[in-house]
Amino acid sequence: MEPDIIQLLEMIAAVIATIIAIWQNRQKNDAVQAREEAIDLVQFARAQQWESIADKQDVVSFFDPADDRVTEAPDLVPARSWKMNEETKKWVICGHDPQDQASLLTQISEAEALGKVQYIISVPGCYYEIEYGLLKGGGKGMG
Repeated sequence: MEPDIIQLLEMIAAVIATIIAIWQNRQKNDAVQAREEAIDLVQFARAQQWESIADKQDVVSFFDPADDRVTEAPDLVPARSWKMNEETKKWVICGHDPQDQASLLTQISEAEALGKVQYIISVPGCYYEIEYGLLKGGGKGMG
């Protein structure tokens, strides 16, 4: 064979080898990146799992009367589970004059805005004990 053809074939072989090397390197880099992303996802999932377990423990503690570790409603507790519903509000204000009704509703709103789950509302001559949005008790004489 002529030296020019041999040299041309060697150059073609070198170009093909370079292309193969670049392709293999790219595959290796993609695999390394995929592995790193998988490790990150596993670590993220573990962190979420631990956070979820801690959140669950906070909710259980919040509702457990014997456990006073968590005294404020965790963000996970939906407001409807501790805020007074409209039917209960209607029942609480029933029989009161409009001024006292407004006062009772304002006291309820203020307590709920502070995230309280246990509180007392009152107007001259009576009071109501509220717990988790429910009427727990009440009486006359407190103003």
